Amino acid sequence: MDYKKYIVIPVISLVFAACTNLEPELYSDLTTKNAYSTESDIEAALTGIYSKLNPYPGDAYLYYAGYLVMITDYATDMGFSTAAGDPTKMSNFTYDDNNRYFRLNWQNMYEVISNANILLGRIEEVEMDQARKDYITGQARFLRALAYKDLTDSWGPVPLITTYENPGESTDSPLSPVEEVEKVIIEDCEFAIEHLPKTWDTEYGLGRATKGAALTLLGKVYMRSHDYARAKEYIDQVLALRDEGIYTLNPDFKDEWSESNKIDDGLIFGILHEAAQNGGEITNHFGPSDHKVVQNRWQYYAVSLPFWRKYADEDPRKQFFYFDYEGASPRDGNTESGFYYKMPEVGETVPPNDTTKLLQNVATKKYSYEMISNSYLDGRTIQVFRLADVILCKAEIENALNGPDAALPYVNEIRARADAPEYGSSAEFPIPASKEEMIDVLVDERGFELVFEYHRRADLIRLGKYVEVCNDYLVSRGMAPVVTENMRYFPYPLDEAMLHPEMAGENANRMP
Repeated sequence: MDYKKYIVIPVISLVFAACTNLEPELYSDLTTKNAYSTESDIEAALTGIYSKLNPYPGDAYLYYAGYLVMITDYATDMGFSTAAGDPTKMSNFTYDDNNRYFRLNWQNMYEVISNANILLGRIEEVEMDQARKDYITGQARFLRALAYKDLTDSWGPVPLITTYENPGESTDSPLSPVEEVEKVIIEDCEFAIEHLPKTWDTEYGLGRATKGAALTLLGKVYMRSHDYARAKEYIDQVLALRDEGIYTLNPDFKDEWSESNKIDDGLIFGILHEAAQNGGEITNHFGPSDHKVVQNRWQYYAVSLPFWRKYADEDPRKQFFYFDYEGASPRDGNTESGFYYKMPEVGETVPPNDTTKLLQNVATKKYSYEMISNSYLDGRTIQVFRLADVILCKAEIENALNGPDAALPYVNEIRARADAPEYGSSAEFPIPASKEEMIDVLVDERGFELVFEYHRRADLIRLGKYVEVCNDYLVSRGMAPVVTENMRYFPYPLDEAMLHPEMAGENANRMP
């Protein structure tokens, strides 16, 4: 395993300021007046940007630490929550602009952008080696681009801020069209691609963005706008890095998620945790609520049963969830045995006996597989970009440009790695005969492989299946098919819209 690709960044936070009505909050004695005068200040500022992808170290649950799932995989066919309030509103498509997942994800994304803007505005004043400046600038610009990609995926037009601004002076920042924001994302990624290394020397530690991460992000931006010819240029460069040995597809998909495999060889960019240093909470939120091995978790974010049932029985990834097990907690004061948690048959609503509970949703094993410690705070790696995703991006690009035969090898590579039946292997899995049939295959395969990795909603929208798939899901639950094209973007957070008439005007069309 090549540990040169990554760096573990000490988790500290510096000055940050989000868009519009947020006040700056200080997490050190550095301010925009006295900071950024030395190379060490700049390094600390860079650390602050990285830390905002995974806010509240030691008790992390915001943005990429968990909350992002609610505006990416929920409000699709994938997520289903039994928790009252905002989680259920997301999975039932009954959300409004006061949902906390809108407010907090928006805030955290703009905190990344604001921290990046501060660093980028001050770094030229600091005396340091130019190559070192370019390394730091490339990382800051990549992180800003990632946050703007996440913002525009969810809200479309957003305030485009590329210089540090006092939040009190930016309450009326205009909404910039997605195409205008994408120009900044593209420029940031191109700079990062030019200046970031393929791998980092060990002296820098683990976790930094690389050339491959910037290539992946830029390829995805072009895919979003359906410019597949340009997307191919960048995704092919990531696959060329695989040919060089920089990335390798793990032969066992489950091993990508083992806690002992902190840095999988297929990981392109991720967030690393150590339970005793900067432990996160992703296992708490995604783990089963009553299980003998993974104890005291919440199953707060869980996969819907209709989505789980889409997996073929022959696909081992269908087993990579917690179901049909005995719970850890005693059923009552008269026994030490737990309830049996059963995967219900379609239409089954009454447990067969009083010692069985029917699952309403199902917890993924991704964030609790082969745990080293059962501690409250976990040491899981959160994968932002990984090779399997890029291979499926390649399949989508080839289908768009050259048809299903060109896409098939890449889809089957992922299925073969999972030991799932390949397309063309039997009558049950025929080779897709058209681009449209391959799109249906890609919708399924990206979901099966990338479940709860923050991709589902963007995938469905990009592939033109959001309304259809989500309404079919609602109907399968006995609910009204309320999803419309206007809902491809979420309503702007209420506290932002109250200060921004342009946002308020948009919101009426964006709510269910």
